[in-house]
Amino acid sequence: MTAVEALQAFLPDEQTAALITSDVNRRYLSGFASSAGAVLVTKARVRLLLDFRYYEAACNRVQPPVEVVRFTKLVDDLNNIFLSENIKSVYIEDETVTVAQLHQYLASLVPQVLTEDLSQKLSEIRMLKTSDEIEKIITAQRITERAYLETLNFLKPGVTERKIAVELEHLIKVYGGERVAFDLICITGENTSLPHGVPGERVVSDGDFFTFDIGAVYEGYHSDMTRTVAVGHASDEMRMIYDTVLTAHRKAAGAIKAGGTAAEVDLAARDHIESCGYGEYFGHSTGHGVGLEIHEAPIVFKTTHTVLRDGMVITDEPGIYLPGRFGVRIEDMYLVSGDKPRDLAAIDKELTII
Repeated sequence: MTAVEALQAFLPDEQTAALITSDVNRRYLSGFASSAGAVLVTKARVRLLLDFRYYEAACNRVQPPVEVVRFTKLVDDLNNIFLSENIKSVYIEDETVTVAQLHQYLASLVPQVLTEDLSQKLSEIRMLKTSDEIEKIITAQRITERAYLETLNFLKPGVTERKIAVELEHLIKVYGGERVAFDLICITGENTSLPHGVPGERVVSDGDFFTFDIGAVYEGYHSDMTRTVAVGHASDEMRMIYDTVLTAHRKAAGAIKAGGTAAEVDLAARDHIESCGYGEYFGHSTGHGVGLEIHEAPIVFKTTHTVLRDGMVITDEPGIYLPGRFGVRIEDMYLVSGDKPRDLAAIDKELTII
């Protein structure tokens, strides 16, 4: 079942429609990226409504069953469709619509506006990636890896975090990335104890850990990878913490299987870190879904009992963060595939010393 077919199956009858206005879900359902517009789905049809700026380009790119419709005034043109097709109710995306938009819809749209379930349904559909989506995620990952390996040549004492981040972003674009998948985390020394540290003017020193949390976007699809490397040398404690995180990562990967749950994956990593005495230093979830957005469903956490299914892409990213000292995180994306997941990364996870 395609995404459009799954959404049509969600609609209870021919008099109910779904109106999708968020950029990411419009692109997901139509295959066309734009800064404005809407996708209207009914039991019988799916339309991409765009203004004159995008209409010609969309006509050349959008494939059936999606129909491209040029609108003049979106609300008026939608109401004309609703009246002509006897649409009595319309779902909207409750998780992305603004209060102002909601007020406009309630005041202006002819059908009854339904504000529940559509966002959740779209999230569920998007969790299962097609082969084409998976290949785009892998391409984004390969771009990331190539840029990362070349950036390691710049990593040396005296270089700033910002310099490394700028070089990496440049190379991601040189090697085919549309853009970086998020604000790159390139941090050194004590800053590595910050899970979402921001690159600044801190200088790399001999004996530092350096954390790369990085990714690229390719045709809308994201990659996500974290590597922690040592500069010059690593102390016995640094090696021990690294090995603890790597073992937790591998235990989590071993729990990724169709029919299992996201909670089981998180607990496989979390239980190991806790057993080693570092549970209080692992405060985030073990992972998340990846696709058209860098963070998608499911959340891989101990309280998330989403059942894993073939075609899901999730991250495995446990970490230990010792405040004011250093931190280690190791992350790869995995494709759920039967009893043994597919690691989408081609970069070694063992401790690298530069």
